[in-house]
Amino acid sequence: MKNKIFKYRLVYYLAIMTSLVFFLISSYRIFGLFENFNLISFAIIITSVIINLFAFINLIEKYAKAILFLNLSLFLFIGVTLLYLHFKFLILLILILIIVNVFKVDKHTKVEEIDNIGKHED
Repeated sequence: MKNKIFKYRLVYYLAIMTSLVFFLISSYRIFGLFENFNLISFAIIITSVIINLFAFINLIEKYAKAILFLNLSLFLFIGVTLLYLHFKFLILLILILIIVNVFKVDKHTKVEEIDNIGKHED
């Protein structure tokens, strides 16, 4: 049985591509630390790399927490984009965030017959 996190395969591929691009961007920003080291920027970049790596790995493995990490990385990049005021990129990030959250699969727990074996119900 395949585990689905999104309703459509296209949204899944969009999420994977977004998390991969964010991971590559945040990994590339590590090289900027060699020019101008700042403890706050170091903490933000390392946090960004870790969150984006978790988002990418969880999306590939199709874990339930993948959308949480993808949302965290999107919010982190939206915050960084707001600092630099790139509105076209900000609109794109918000659009991706909306698409990912609208088409995620909500898991509803169904009561199945096998789960009720051995339980007495009146």
